[in-house]
Amino acid sequence: MILKEARATLALALPIVGTQLAQMAIHTTDVLLLARLSERALAASALAVSVFGFFLMICLGLAMGTSALAAQALGRDRSDDTSVRHAVHDGLIATGVASVVSMVALWVSGPLLLWSGQAPDLIADTVPFLRILSIGFLPLVWFAVLRGFTAALERPRPAMVLMLIAVAINAVLNYGLIFGAFGLPRLELIGAGIGSAAVDTALLVALALYIRLDAHLAAFRLAQGWWRSTTARLGRYLRISAPIALTFASEIGLFSGAALLMGRLGAAEVAAHQIALQWSAITFMVPMGISQAATVRVGLAAGADDWQAVRRAGWIAIALGVGFMACAGLMFWQAGDWLIAVFVPASHSPVHVLAVAYLSWAALFQVVDGAQSVANGSLRGLHDTALPMLLAAGGYWLAAFPAALWLGLHTPQRGEGVWAGLAFGLALVAVLLLWRFARRAGRPAVAAVTLSRVSAG
Repeated sequence: MILKEARATLALALPIVGTQLAQMAIHTTDVLLLARLSERALAASALAVSVFGFFLMICLGLAMGTSALAAQALGRDRSDDTSVRHAVHDGLIATGVASVVSMVALWVSGPLLLWSGQAPDLIADTVPFLRILSIGFLPLVWFAVLRGFTAALERPRPAMVLMLIAVAINAVLNYGLIFGAFGLPRLELIGAGIGSAAVDTALLVALALYIRLDAHLAAFRLAQGWWRSTTARLGRYLRISAPIALTFASEIGLFSGAALLMGRLGAAEVAAHQIALQWSAITFMVPMGISQAATVRVGLAAGADDWQAVRRAGWIAIALGVGFMACAGLMFWQAGDWLIAVFVPASHSPVHVLAVAYLSWAALFQVVDGAQSVANGSLRGLHDTALPMLLAAGGYWLAAFPAALWLGLHTPQRGEGVWAGLAFGLALVAVLLLWRFARRAGRPAVAAVTLSRVSAG
């Protein structure tokens, strides 16, 4: 049974991981290109991405309610097309409202960046880039909602294929717009924003068309009245998804806050931080994909009231995530200099030296980062999102950020101190979430009552 569950989890997780890595490859391509343009362009993009990523992760958290609700509905009754359709519609409405608010915030982000202590000349480059990126914000979030729908049906492969195609298109388009190749105008940093926004929009259109043309997926009639819902339905959706969004906001806010701290230390520090974080984010896509598979597998088992399967699905997924991240940490530790050289070839440059040091800290927290991510995904499958949100927020903002702030700005450790604070917070949250899953999965009677109340609500 263990091997069977591991195979089922991997069969679902690998295409999701592929989609996550492909999405990260789009941003990684932009970092590679901008690193060769100028250090200032790289620093501005790092600052922009930290702000953009904060709002994006909140909305992606809201989108994850779709797969959690749809998976349990299918676990209870494989023919319950209505509940699945409602989960998608409520996801589109909730994320649509949140995305519009986020896009407005990105458009007027200048005062926030100035208040955070960023250099005015860096802000002058960052804000126009953010405004262009914001055009693709809503399409990117709605793509995630539709991807959650296909994942709940254990059909994640189409989204992965589309994302892989988008990687190639983005690379060619952004290279042309940044450097003025292929007959396109040389727009440098703004060109990267235009290319990324265009690709995000094309992805949504392509996945929506695929769902419309595929007979099995089209049978759910997602286009039918997708803008209509009820207060009770949206309330139920938000009870599951809002805590997920706030959990994501706590974590991405921690890393965005770290980027702002780095901005106060200097342009070299924030550029090095972005490069080291890029590698860390790439490896994190694997446990993040496994966590989404865990949400579906645990949700299907919980919907069928099979608590032995709930425990098996959750712990196997956690083991898979931790195992991969242990290998990633070893790679960071042993090959950090080579990995940083992919982005910054000159080993004597300050950015290169700092980035290698930061990547060493990333090596230390890979395992706990994987554990907390997959444990959280398993809890989402149980519709247990409120307490995990509080545990994550407390660990990140009452422990990690104060430690990063003090070590980074008030000790000689500077940037390395910021990363030490991040490692401390991730380790604390991992322990708390593992404890929570062990407690919930080990008490099926209590969990079953909670799930029935959520479903009835």
